[in-house]
Amino acid sequence: MRVAVLVSTLLCFVAASPVETNPTSEATNIRIGEESPQPSPHDRNRADAVEGFLAARQEGSIDPATVRNARSMVHAAEPIGDEVLFGRKGQTIAAFDFHDESIETSESGGFRVSVYLLFSDSNGRVVESRDETLTFSEHGRTYGCTALRAVNVIAWGQEGVLEAARTLEATRELDRAERSLHAIPNERARILAYSLADVERSTDGKVVVQCLRFQANLGKRGFDVTTTPLVVTRDDSVQVESN
Repeated sequence: MRVAVLVSTLLCFVAASPVETNPTSEATNIRIGEESPQPSPHDRNRADAVEGFLAARQEGSIDPATVRNARSMVHAAEPIGDEVLFGRKGQTIAAFDFHDESIETSESGGFRVSVYLLFSDSNGRVVESRDETLTFSEHGRTYGCTALRAVNVIAWGQEGVLEAARTLEATRELDRAERSLHAIPNERARILAYSLADVERSTDGKVVVQCLRFQANLGKRGFDVTTTPLVVTRDDSVQVESN
């Protein structure tokens, strides 16, 4: 699994706080860095347009009856297929993210933005991540997407974990752990996805399955990810260990 790719999407912008020397009558104030300025209303409109487009794509991936909402926001010269907009058959957009700082004005007067998407299968397992560059231009009182380019598509395979489970003779326990993840109820407004990271057998015979759990609010950018150890005991019960 390419955890490094995931980590690269969680970068945050930190502004240095102003620092002053002790004031004296002849002292000169020294400032290290400046606070990040608030985004202008124009920039805010752009960010809202990007989030709205990604939210419509997410909704379309969950409910095919709503795909027209996302398609109405596309004004590209070249057709953009359903697999690009909503994911492959059986996939849904589990989460998406972008940063205001990545919005760049283009020569045509519109703007470009880099976004990140996570796709999961029907059981909630993450199967693909994708970096995209989106281009927008003004259409009436809002913005429409005029181009979409996937710059980095990564399949999230589980072959290494499955092979480790076979070596440890823990295939049954791994399957039990996954079934427990499937059983976690998904609220409509809080999407849950997961990815298996590792499996090992402890000296007392228990099997510990390490997994990544992703949570995101439906229609909103950003997501949380936590490492969750699942312990499968000899009686096939599953316990969640604290990190």
